[in-house]
Amino acid sequence: MQLPTLIDAGLIDWTIYTYLFYLLFVVTMAAKAAWDQLSIVPRVLLVPAALVAVLMDVFFNLVPATVIFLDLPRELLFTKRLERYKAQGAGWRYTVARWICQNLLDPFQQGGHCNS
Repeated sequence: MQLPTLIDAGLIDWTIYTYLFYLLFVVTMAAKAAWDQLSIVPRVLLVPAALVAVLMDVFFNLVPATVIFLDLPRELLFTKRLERYKAQGAGWRYTVARWICQNLLDPFQQGGHCNS
């Protein structure tokens, strides 16, 4: 029996992947905000989650974001792609990137997450 991969996954699999990626982003931003107040135990527990989040970020930027934005990535991380689209200041990619930043990412980092 062969296990399915994300490459041949269906819409439900991609939705779950995206949701887990988002949850790890929120956890990572909370850890970043609290890092100075954390003892060694929570730091050790949170580092693997942050590393997985970065790997998921790269993969999300390379595959789903390429499909969503109909554009090959020029950068490694999804946020950098969003910042590039926001810097354009117009067009449908700008509108989608701005919405994602304002509604999903910026609220979880003081000063905003998408800074272009």
